[in-house]
Amino acid sequence: MNQEKLKRFLNNQTTPGENREIRDWLDQAGSEKQFFRMLKEDWDSQKAEEVSRSRQQEILGQIHKATLKQDRVNQVSHSVGKLARIAASFLLLLFSGYFLYELGLSNDDPSTVAESAPIKIQKSTAPGEKLRLLLPDKSEIIVNSLSTITFYSDFGSSNREIELEGEAFFSVAPDKYKPFKVKTGAVVTTALGTAFNAYAREEEVKISLTEGNVNVVKEKQVLSLVPGEMASVVKGSVNALTKEKFDPLVTTLWKEGKIRFQSKPLREILQSLETWYGVRFETKVFENRKVTGLFNNESLEDILTGLSFSLGFEYQIDQKNVVIKF
Repeated sequence: MNQEKLKRFLNNQTTPGENREIRDWLDQAGSEKQFFRMLKEDWDSQKAEEVSRSRQQEILGQIHKATLKQDRVNQVSHSVGKLARIAASFLLLLFSGYFLYELGLSNDDPSTVAESAPIKIQKSTAPGEKLRLLLPDKSEIIVNSLSTITFYSDFGSSNREIELEGEAFFSVAPDKYKPFKVKTGAVVTTALGTAFNAYAREEEVKISLTEGNVNVVKEKQVLSLVPGEMASVVKGSVNALTKEKFDPLVTTLWKEGKIRFQSKPLREILQSLETWYGVRFETKVFENRKVTGLFNNESLEDILTGLSFSLGFEYQIDQKNVVIKF
């Protein structure tokens, strides 16, 4: 893909035909990595320019509008069953981060920061969609389906704080002066340079550390984790943080579009599939047998075909409703 065309795309200067061409290119294997590499090289080679704060706000507003529009395109053009496909909306933070850097928002001049309030940036993913974000501090986030992250346009300059609903994997760039904080409900995870998976759905929170170290805080309780340890708050429990070991391969497989069930009953499997595909299951009887299996980038229908063969049920998919009969 032509680098100049990609730059024009980031500046919202491409034609509808060029937009389709770029989206088709992004669907090809390896295109995401190539695009990240091209943008990072250009980012690193540029120097921040002096731009008025009003102009900064204007451009950031245009970026946000353009990205929201892009989201709507993704939801129409990307099949729910294609778990491995990273939708074109993963451009948001490359898009935003590129301009944040170019506009000098990462400088330490307090006079420019005080001129106006930071802009709130929020991104959500659709069923079956993953979002890859490169932040201005060069930390990277992979957001799972049906998840939302929220942060502000001064991220990296005055703070490194993010709110998460759903699930995401964080690869945190080190900065000893600005700790990286992720808020998941009442739980706050603090890191300097590390990698961890954060899960927060329906009052259940799990922070799973794969690299480095983090502190997990809930009210006055503090847990320090080392790689392979997970801090969690389980819905319906005493609502306190607990620490236990976890399997990194099972916990982070979702980043590669894979679903693994390790001796799980059908009820739990269907709950996971509802989150991944944005559907609702209807069944009156549950098979008590537990299932172990690995599904790699497969559609909902393919997964249900495999499960129905093993457990002996029939299913019918009607848009967002799935009926299962034994």
